[in-house]
Amino acid sequence: MRTATMGLAGALLLAGCSNTPGEQAPEAPAEPAGDNILHISWGGIAEADGNEAKRHWSTWAINLVDGGPAYGWLSDKGVTLPHALNFELAGTAKIDAVALDNRFEPVVREDGSMSQTAEGSPVRRFALLGSNKGPEGPYEILVEGEAKADARTVVKLPTPASARWLRLRIDSNWKGSGPTRLSDLAVLGTLDRRGDAAVADADASGVYSHEYGPILLRQQGNEIFGCYNDGLGTLRGTVFGRIMRLAWYSNEEGSIGAATLVAANGKLYGFWYRPEDKMGSPWNAVRESGLAGADLGKCRAALYPSS
Repeated sequence: MRTATMGLAGALLLAGCSNTPGEQAPEAPAEPAGDNILHISWGGIAEADGNEAKRHWSTWAINLVDGGPAYGWLSDKGVTLPHALNFELAGTAKIDAVALDNRFEPVVREDGSMSQTAEGSPVRRFALLGSNKGPEGPYEILVEGEAKADARTVVKLPTPASARWLRLRIDSNWKGSGPTRLSDLAVLGTLDRRGDAAVADADASGVYSHEYGPILLRQQGNEIFGCYNDGLGTLRGTVFGRIMRLAWYSNEEGSIGAATLVAANGKLYGFWYRPEDKMGSPWNAVRESGLAGADLGKCRAALYPSS
């Protein structure tokens, strides 16, 4: 997807060297029972932190819900501890545990080179807070703990808790200062209804603003028809609650791939993938208007294929 649409530079992997005692091999990740209901495929989303728009996409908060340590979040250099990151589940949940992944995983960039070093220091002391009232809270602490450096740490809640909106408060990192990194965040538990829409029978149709060109979507029942970058690429797929599973096709390159997006809060959150499910980059966008009265241009055929 290397049209002007998604022609993003190769990922600069975030992450940083920890300064824990000794050079021990990373511990094997724990595998507790339960689903990661914060994963993008379950309709979980991460809100942007206040400064990430100025940073490379490989450091954005949305990377924390992709289910792996290859890309993650890195705090802004000018922001001091504590940090607060905000998340939303697809519905009210019973939460049993939280898992923080501080591992560093080298990534092969689009130019064939590989990221060999990390940036920032892993999360150390943290607290997970939850609310059922709304994104602004009020929040209450569900669990506090310490994440291991360069490992995946699972912390069980003292008792299962109910929440829809979550806040990860990061109180310290292993270096004690400077930028903080986290590769992935998992919330283990059960949802009332997987993929539940934020509003009943919500319609995701509209024109969405994206830095590499507009994304236009039309929802018809559970089908999604779409177009990006003024007709350079088309989208087709289905929506379940607020979760979209889409196929993209680049008219310019003749290449295809997939995308998983969540429509919530007047935005799109998620990722596009190259063939073989290799993540391309986040594909976040903000809804600007509905389709009525919008200039559909070269996207008309993709949005209304039978007309």
